[in-house]
Amino acid sequence: MNSLVVWMDKVGREGPRRAAALFDNRVERTAAMRFGFKSRPLLFLVLFGIVAFPLHAWANGGTPLMWTTSLHLLFGNAIIGIGEGVLLAWLFSLPERKCIATMVVANYASAWLGVLFIQETVVDALPMDLTNEWMWFWGMVAATYCMTLLLEWPFIARCFRGTQDWFRRSVRASLVVQSVSYILLFGWYWLASDTSLYSRMNVVASADLSLPESVLVYFISPADGDVYKRQLTGGIKQKIFELNSTNIGDRLFIRQSRTDSNRWDLVASVDIVWPCGRYVDVLTNMMVEAVPDRSGSRTDPADYGKVQSLGSATNSHWEFRTRFWPKKELQARNKTTSESVRFSYETFFGAWVVRNAVHLPSDKVLFQFGDDQICAFDPVRRRVGLLWKGRGPVPVIEKANVEQ
Repeated sequence: MNSLVVWMDKVGREGPRRAAALFDNRVERTAAMRFGFKSRPLLFLVLFGIVAFPLHAWANGGTPLMWTTSLHLLFGNAIIGIGEGVLLAWLFSLPERKCIATMVVANYASAWLGVLFIQETVVDALPMDLTNEWMWFWGMVAATYCMTLLLEWPFIARCFRGTQDWFRRSVRASLVVQSVSYILLFGWYWLASDTSLYSRMNVVASADLSLPESVLVYFISPADGDVYKRQLTGGIKQKIFELNSTNIGDRLFIRQSRTDSNRWDLVASVDIVWPCGRYVDVLTNMMVEAVPDRSGSRTDPADYGKVQSLGSATNSHWEFRTRFWPKKELQARNKTTSESVRFSYETFFGAWVVRNAVHLPSDKVLFQFGDDQICAFDPVRRRVGLLWKGRGPVPVIEKANVEQ
């Protein structure tokens, strides 16, 4: 009898603890089954994503958009998939665990296929430039939404498999669920993008910029890779050197002649793949009135920092700077009034870097925008215009054309 009493007392004391332990274990197993993974597979997924992340996504490293994209591709798809799965199960009375697992897979598949297809194929093939980029941007927003519906519908249809009227219900579910998630995802990328080029500036024709007539521009033509020259205000371009450039990173710069301190050499920087590259003499011993900065201290144009000045622009009240980190932008500041203007363009569907910027007489800036757009910027009227297609522009003032 005493043994029975002791045993009952032990059960009374330990029973609740064992029940609690069993309940905790059951909750852990249920959570693992519900979300479809445990700690080790999740760690493997994260490590695999970091290793497999395409190198082109890091080309914009340091910008908010780069981090937004990486977080979306690595972790955001899991969160979106869980949210879509819960919403799908709740609205259409489907098994929650099946919906969550299916939509997580669907989001990873559609996101990675979308990035590879859109950024590597579609965007590069579209004839985008300063004059039509904004139209293409909204067109791509609509196209990616339709692409999401197309890619993820088979996964949603799988969740309805075996139910009555599954096709019609799956189409309706796809429209509802994808619309909600796409709006949220668009907001996520919009917050990290910079479209001040179109929201703060006026994109105009080159004739509306009132550019100085005395400036001559040397540049590389993207059509044949050779070096041409033409007047800044327009006219027929003239080939001066057969360079056969094929690299979008090739550019021109000007430096003081090695043989005559009063003359200048036009040089092409080509095939630049760090730490290698080569320089090609295009023109030597040039007699010009003014070149960017006239210092000869630089052997290659900088992609960021203070913009070089040409001729009388060295006495201007305006100063210009280009930035690469954290945003690829062109900045203007009036030293007298402290007025400042800036713009850049970086979205998921395209990003343009400012290169070879030069401060011209009459307070305009000549620069390369993106891969092959030679543009000009007027900070006073906040105007930006596409002049012509080309790379690595170098403006000079010839001896016979002294800027008044």
